[in-house]
Amino acid sequence: MPVGGAAPGGPAGARILVSILNWNGLADTLACLACLDPVACRGQGVACVVLDNGSTQDEASALRAAHPAVEVLRGETNLGFAGGQNQLLRLGLERGFDSVLVLNNDAQIGLADILRLQACLDDDPGLAGVAPCMYSDAAFSHSVVFDAWIDWRDLSSVRPAQPGRTMPANALPLLLGTAPLLRCEALRRVGLFDERYFAYFEDNDLSARLAAAGLRVRYCEDARFVHRHRLLPALSAGALYLFARNAWMFWREHTPAAWRRGLRRRLLGRELLQLAELMSHGAGPERVQAFVDGCWDGWRGRSGAPPARPRSPAWWRGLARLAPYRLGKWLS
Repeated sequence: MPVGGAAPGGPAGARILVSILNWNGLADTLACLACLDPVACRGQGVACVVLDNGSTQDEASALRAAHPAVEVLRGETNLGFAGGQNQLLRLGLERGFDSVLVLNNDAQIGLADILRLQACLDDDPGLAGVAPCMYSDAAFSHSVVFDAWIDWRDLSSVRPAQPGRTMPANALPLLLGTAPLLRCEALRRVGLFDERYFAYFEDNDLSARLAAAGLRVRYCEDARFVHRHRLLPALSAGALYLFARNAWMFWREHTPAAWRRGLRRRLLGRELLQLAELMSHGAGPERVQAFVDGCWDGWRGRSGAPPARPRSPAWWRGLARLAPYRLGKWLS
């Protein structure tokens, strides 16, 4: 991986790069930057950069005008979350930053909480990454995620909303991709996000690779941020396709040998149960179709940018909609 360019510490001695993607989300990105206060960030060694990831309108110009202290880049095509963030992560490595905060544009975090995250990395050289606790409101009255791990037995990502739950022995720590602070030296060692995922499960994949390299991650209860966390029934059709498809790639590639027995059957059962959940929440035909198509493409081993018009066979669509809850329970 190429490293070099600016002197260590980034521009003007900055240690931390805040990496944000914008894709047809100008209002969210402006709110995210307003919470960050890029001018105050500069004074504390934190630089902010935004990549406009192929928005249909020229939102980069509006971002530059609103926040002159932010470096705004413009991409012509949507590279997905993984590809877009990798462009900014490479920038952080080339410029010699110590760490990069990978921040969703619909999330909000303040400078003080970023500095608390960096203090965690400074206090523990063995940490590859640290994440703040997630809340759903600016008053921090409703917590959403206090910790996270991958449970191989249940093929699930567990995200306790309150402190106190203990990660089981068979699990692996999961650093959610919403607002993790990643040590650049760890990224040089294990690589960046896997762009085959495009979006969804790329954070699971990176967490698994960090663990395989003997590197640790954790959550910092003293650092908080706000994010409109969306459960499965609230995702768009495009997101549902990627979520269903990428689950197959992640669990197939990373599930340890001790938990691989009947993996394809269990994965199919799990996705049928999720489809039943979608249908019970009144998801329309387009979103149900997107999830079914994603499951088919995942079964077939497809990856990368989603096709313009994904389409699974008619017999598959019929089987998936027949009785997804009953079939899912039987297969799981």
